[in-house]
Amino acid sequence: MAQPATPRADARAVLEAAMRTAGQTIEALKAAGLAPRDKADASPVTEADEAAEQILEAAVRGVEPDAVIVGEETASAGHLPPPPGRFWLIDPLDGTRDFIAGRDGYTVNLALVVAGVPVFGLVLHPPSGRLWGGAVGEGAWQADREGGQRAIRTRTLPAAPALVLSHSHLDAKTRAWAEAVEGATRASAGSSIKFCLLAEGTADAYPRFGPTMEWDTAAADAVLRAAGGITIGADGAPLRYGKPGYRNEAFLAIGDPGATGKLPAFA
Repeated sequence: MAQPATPRADARAVLEAAMRTAGQTIEALKAAGLAPRDKADASPVTEADEAAEQILEAAVRGVEPDAVIVGEETASAGHLPPPPGRFWLIDPLDGTRDFIAGRDGYTVNLALVVAGVPVFGLVLHPPSGRLWGGAVGEGAWQADREGGQRAIRTRTLPAAPALVLSHSHLDAKTRAWAEAVEGATRASAGSSIKFCLLAEGTADAYPRFGPTMEWDTAAADAVLRAAGGITIGADGAPLRYGKPGYRNEAFLAIGDPGATGKLPAFA
């Protein structure tokens, strides 16, 4: 039987519960003390990253036994399957450097990609318990730690756009682009939270010129798209997933898709 384009309600409940379990595990391991080490690419990893990925992979297998899953930690270990038409992306702890440093800018991320498009995503901020979700064509939402949920939507670009920038990857090209946005306010944030701020209508654009991996962006990009926004590449087309090596180049995430002509050229 063919899988639905996005998970059914019962599957979503399983996946959301797994996200919260992963977040609780991360917080418990942080409280117990961390022993970070470097991966082959010199990026840091902890036992929290690995434990969270195992929880999420098991949950995906529970709802879709034949799923192709690309997780950051298994990919780092050399398990990187060619991208099929339908696959899942897991970033079990986006913002590991913030996590290790004791800052709160880290998230747990799970996404489903179909035909190059992130169609479903969940993003959890473990310190606050906030969970963002989105299914393209169905809408986006935010839930709190107690289970209260509300629909979220992007906003029309205001006269004074609010930009969110990476505090750990703020290069000269990004700074110059942001400074060229007339009347804009600028704030920095870590991890995939930046996309979620656009999705809930509290920010308007997130430029990124440096490279990222698809598991860094897919879940929050799905939330943004479900909320009415879009992420475009340097070619001006919506960012595609399943690229060689699962690698992103420059992109611009925007809450108001009709605002590209009101913003500086992005290339």
